[in-house]
Amino acid sequence: MSSPYPAGELLAELCLNKFDTLPKTGKPTNKEWTILAGVVQYDENRKESKVVALGAGTKCIGRSKLCSGGLILNDSHAEVLARRALLRYFYAELRKAIENKLSIFQWNAEKLFFTLKRELSFHFISTQTPCGDACIEDESCDEESIETPNKKPKLVCDELVQKDFGKTLLNDSEVVYTGAKLIGEHSDLLQQFVGVVRTKPGRGDRTLSMSCSDKLSRWNVLGVQGALLDTLLDKPIYFETLTFCCSRSNEKSIRRAIYGRWLDRQFEHVKYKPQKPLIHICDNTKFKYVEDTGKQPSPNGLVWCDIPVNVNPIEISVNGKRQGVTAKKSNSPQAALRTSKYHLLLEYVELLKAKPEFCKKFGITMEKLEILKYNEFKNIAEEYQNAWGKVKSDYFQQWTSKPQHLQTFSIVTQKTDKTNL
Repeated sequence: MSSPYPAGELLAELCLNKFDTLPKTGKPTNKEWTILAGVVQYDENRKESKVVALGAGTKCIGRSKLCSGGLILNDSHAEVLARRALLRYFYAELRKAIENKLSIFQWNAEKLFFTLKRELSFHFISTQTPCGDACIEDESCDEESIETPNKKPKLVCDELVQKDFGKTLLNDSEVVYTGAKLIGEHSDLLQQFVGVVRTKPGRGDRTLSMSCSDKLSRWNVLGVQGALLDTLLDKPIYFETLTFCCSRSNEKSIRRAIYGRWLDRQFEHVKYKPQKPLIHICDNTKFKYVEDTGKQPSPNGLVWCDIPVNVNPIEISVNGKRQGVTAKKSNSPQAALRTSKYHLLLEYVELLKAKPEFCKKFGITMEKLEILKYNEFKNIAEEYQNAWGKVKSDYFQQWTSKPQHLQTFSIVTQKTDKTNL
């Protein structure tokens, strides 16, 4: 099937070339490797592509280090960092729209929401297969079982793991280790079942972050914009294509992980619709810092987005915090990346201040903007939250829940010294 979008190789080369132009700081040394993920924006009218977000990283913090102030990035895998960079880009473009500058968004004064220009689409690229289900190759899952919704897939439910999905247990000779861990009671948490959800591994202290296969699958249903931005947009934003620059990537396994494992559990919603993005495998596109057993994974996370240089488009993180922060400020907003929950909430509140129409629409006063808690803002996205609840029930019954107190911070929870931001 021909694609209306640029070839995966071209999209991947754009991301790798953009990464090469970034400063050396934060990149792996000659003895280190990392994973790079990126997002390309394509303008169908102009036939132009440009990289708008990049993320590089392999780390994830354990549950004991989770931050109640929204200051630490729990998950610094490349795919997640790239998506967070994309959110920051969206916020910058929304500010442009409010200021009547050239933007990817247009304001609808009658219906009180922003609309993405219809000629624009977004495309995801990664130098490695996403951890989790996409790493497993299962020959019993043929093309027809993935692509035909009316025929029950071969990934049927096994009574031994009834609470999860796609339960074909691999034979001993076929056991695959994906870098993600099973949820629940298992003799070997790294042994894999086809189609199930998993958490990312952590050294000693287990994480609560879901695998990248599961997160990509979630975004494939609800969109990449998340709950906060969903309240400002008319519809979700999806990745139209997914490109993987890894010779070990298996297209059939990736399609199964992103949408195929759910085809016998149809999700019906007016606004949110499961997608079938085009999958590209680029064997010939080589990343300089590809995983190497003779090297160590880089301890750094790197985030870049297409915003002006004067607002710091590049950030380097270590253990989910901004690199170089002093011990004295390690638990303050100065330690947080601009892609952290805290700063993205700050961006959201600033948009509401600039568009008071939203406050009236949401039934909140301007005075409450800085004291409302993060979870209260997310609950404004009632339609999104209801859909997410149904998606979890239908697809992700074992999706981890983080402690509630981690969601109850506000932008005045911590006092911000803006001169240091």
